[in-house]
Amino acid sequence: MREASWFDIFLLKIGLRQRVRVAGDSMLPILKNGDEVLVKPGKSYQPGEIVVTRHPYKNIKIIKRITEFSTGGKLFLRGDNPAEGSDSRTFGGVEEKDILGRVVCLIKTQ
Repeated sequence: MREASWFDIFLLKIGLRQRVRVAGDSMLPILKNGDEVLVKPGKSYQPGEIVVTRHPYKNIKIIKRITEFSTGGKLFLRGDNPAEGSDSRTFGGVEEKDILGRVVCLIKTQ
């Protein structure tokens, strides 16, 4: 995962990116608990991309990787560390409209 550049921070400041804090270890080793990422809203997504979405049954945002498009056009999401957290194996596919955006970079914290 690349680190945020000055231009990424500029896009955040003008509202074209959203800052999201990683909660939990479901995306280890790429993202760890407490990391902050920038998210770019979008309309179409591809397998392999890391996205932020609303959890279908809880009032939280989750960060997962798209693994495939399931029957009916839903996206199948999975954590890189499947022993931690829930993903499409437990809650099924999510609709593309529920995806908040793709993770584009990591904000380096001191």
